[in-house]
Amino acid sequence: MSTARLGPERDPRVDVVFLLGSLTMGGAEAQLTSLLETDPQRLRRTRVAIVTLSSHRQPALAERLAALPISLYVVDREASAFPAFLLDLVRCFRRLRPRIVHAFLVGSTSTWGRLAAKLAGVPHVFLSDLSLDPAPSRVQRLLDPLLHRVTSRFLPNARAIAARLEREGARPDRIHLVRNGVDLERFDPGRATSPRGAWGAPDTAKVVGFLGMFRREKRPDLLLDALQALPSDRRPDLVVMAGDGELMGPLRARVESDAWLRDHCRLLGVVDDVPSFLAGLDLLALPSDTEGLPNAVLEAHAMGVPVVATDVSDVRELVGAGGRVVQPGDALALGQAIASLCELPAEELRRMGAAGRNRLEAEFAMPVAAARFWAAHDDLLEGKT
Repeated sequence: MSTARLGPERDPRVDVVFLLGSLTMGGAEAQLTSLLETDPQRLRRTRVAIVTLSSHRQPALAERLAALPISLYVVDREASAFPAFLLDLVRCFRRLRPRIVHAFLVGSTSTWGRLAAKLAGVPHVFLSDLSLDPAPSRVQRLLDPLLHRVTSRFLPNARAIAARLEREGARPDRIHLVRNGVDLERFDPGRATSPRGAWGAPDTAKVVGFLGMFRREKRPDLLLDALQALPSDRRPDLVVMAGDGELMGPLRARVESDAWLRDHCRLLGVVDDVPSFLAGLDLLALPSDTEGLPNAVLEAHAMGVPVVATDVSDVRELVGAGGRVVQPGDALALGQAIASLCELPAEELRRMGAAGRNRLEAEFAMPVAAARFWAAHDDLLEGKT
């Protein structure tokens, strides 16, 4: 087992282990980091470790975790063959002796993490399943019914995911809906500096953004389809796409091969300063085929940015009066919705953005989300049940 530690040296025994695939800037990783940052007093009375199954890490995320009194361990899935990897994970959990192992996302973390936790004698296993349509391997799919029976709690962030878990055999009384939150001090329209100057976009330009991993289910290609299907005079002045992933190569080739995209599309890679990125947009597009509770929508609304999104999972409820939704996979409808919002008067766009911000303040502020999150752990941490 290879290990790396963030934060001060301390007794290796912890109360909770959060298990992640890696420390890349995905939604689950960023959300957990924000939840831990929100309540420093909690980390003084609850000993926390993060275990990742990969040594890959995004520097900005690692720096934020380095400021917290937590420990980080790596059990590298790629460094050893199976079952040696599983044994390493069991040894890690036995050494840390947590009361709860809380795995995030479906895949190696949910399958091997939950199995290793039970083999290590961990009293309680949690799963935050955050995808409406996960794609586990055949072996993982076969093991899931057994692992569901030994999982103490499921913490989906969307009602649609909770319904899927129940169909898969999860006991309804073990499913606790825990919605995401946003740090409204960090995502503050009054503090962020717009990067439009660096993008070469004047204040009068209409700028559409994409924020997310460049993966097939996120459908960044559909956004380009939608824009290219519009008449040239209805297209936005600029589309900026923040993220990275398996589709970066094909997207870059597509942009280079089209004259309009070469002039009007920017592939920015991973953006560390997400609030400033959002501050440069007139609207955010979320063209996904599947989602849980997308952080991109919450963050856009926190910055007062309207959203055009596909009607998947709980997204329609989430967007509300702060934008529009269209059917997934429909490039023409997506393009029409983007064009119609770009043609609205500026004050109407601001009104839509304000509606999103007002709802965020009431329901999705990070202290509210952190209280929901820790409430799902507290009785088991205290040994009440």
